[in-house]
Amino acid sequence: MDLVLNTIGASVDNDMICALLPNKEVEIIDTSNMKIAHCMGCNQCWLKTPGICAIKDDYEDILKKLIQAENLWLVSDTHFGFLSHKCKRLMDRIMPMLNMTLGFRDGWMRHDLRYHALNIGLLYKGAVEQSMMEDWCKRTAANIGGQSLGAIALSDTFEQLRNSQLSTFPLLRGAGGINSQLTHLVIINGSPRVEKFSNTDKIVHSFVKGLDEAGITWELHNLSNHNEWDAAREAFLTHERTLIAFPLYVECVPGLMLEFLETLPAERKQQGELSFLLHGGMDEGNEYRLCERFLKGLPAQLGCSYGGTLIHGGSFLIRTSKPEMAAKMVAPYVKMGRLFAQKGNFLAPEAAKFTGAEQYPWLIRKLISLAFLAKINKGFEQFAQGWGCTRPLNDKPYS
Repeated sequence: MDLVLNTIGASVDNDMICALLPNKEVEIIDTSNMKIAHCMGCNQCWLKTPGICAIKDDYEDILKKLIQAENLWLVSDTHFGFLSHKCKRLMDRIMPMLNMTLGFRDGWMRHDLRYHALNIGLLYKGAVEQSMMEDWCKRTAANIGGQSLGAIALSDTFEQLRNSQLSTFPLLRGAGGINSQLTHLVIINGSPRVEKFSNTDKIVHSFVKGLDEAGITWELHNLSNHNEWDAAREAFLTHERTLIAFPLYVECVPGLMLEFLETLPAERKQQGELSFLLHGGMDEGNEYRLCERFLKGLPAQLGCSYGGTLIHGGSFLIRTSKPEMAAKMVAPYVKMGRLFAQKGNFLAPEAAKFTGAEQYPWLIRKLISLAFLAKINKGFEQFAQGWGCTRPLNDKPYS
């Protein structure tokens, strides 16, 4: 069965959708007016109530249909050359379909499946690069054990748009960037997880130690708190340099961060440079390249030059580790704070090297699988017990 989640409503006719899909058994759900919150990154669906989301809204009904579907099709508008926040938040909430435990699948470290593999496709309207959408479908489907069904453009003018400047946004840097010395940095925590439990927050507070050493002032705004959005927008628009720090969420930026970005004006009254700190649970650099590609084109659409992206994995265990171990895990970011204080961006070779290996050799993956992952997965089980979890982490509550 094909399940279609239509995030843009009546502007796309159901008959058109059905005509594009090879499967004749199709269920279409209009999610455009449904009550669906952003994922909070609380991990309760993995560690406290396995398979059951802590947020009680309309998404639970969608989740129950997902475990019956073979193929998932998303219908989305596009912003900044990517999915709209309404579509992205649907995919961010798909985490209960997976387990907390890790293993290697097709040569890459993945979360274990809770149910069955799910194939994923996209129907979209707007001016974006086709290859970007296809790559996102491929990567997202692989994470849930399935195959990409492809990305299909619904816009009649897509061919013209794809060949125009709208489809490949200019990368402003060098002469078009900020040449003045860094004195103050606006930092926006784009994680949907509340500050107290945010790995991003811990990383940022390690990073700013390097700024403090150099006498650079900074301010921090957390998007998980909507009350801080006005101040974050004002700071972004009135200061030269901004850093957005966030975790990888279903192959790109969190839906909550996309929603915030959609509230920003496309033009600035003064020059600005936008840099990014991207982290995630998986260690290998290839996991982050699609998101990095999106980030390279984003600043120009917000009237800024691009200040580079600092990428580093291995942050998934920060929250579940003891405080002294967590402190060791974030300590390397102090050096990157010093680098940013000196350069004013992440365009230096040292920042690129910080990512580490692009992909581990086969032997290393085998050793990790045999020795490391068993210990890590056991640690997840113990952490879950501390949260009061009484069911197996691989429980299937909706079967």
